Amino acid sequence: MKIVLLLCLLSISFLPTAPAQSDSQMSGEALVRYETADKAMNVAYQQLLKVLNEEGKKRLRETQRAWVAYRDAQAGFDSHHFAGGSAEDLERLGSLELLTRARTTRLQEDARRFREIYH
Repeated sequence: MKIVLLLCLLSISFLPTAPAQSDSQMSGEALVRYETADKAMNVAYQQLLKVLNEEGKKRLRETQRAWVAYRDAQAGFDSHHFAGGSAEDLERLGSLELLTRARTTRLQEDARRFREIYH
């Protein structure tokens, strides 16, 4: 049993490790993920606009503006405990991505729902 444990520990020590990333590299990758999520949200937003009547379009625009303000405030809150530190931007971008993906899902669901209502 001791030999098996020793062999396991030795084999683990030879596993390749991921190279360490700098804060700026991690933030850069987080920015790309957020921008990708933002583009997907904008596609979903445009698709929803296509199925709404004029009143629906007006209300969606109002809602989206309010949502953007909420998203930015929430991301600021989520990252405030890292204020001034190197992780603040990474945390903020992660929050922006998470919130944006959730908003995209909602816009897609609304587009399906309103397609059924109007068509």
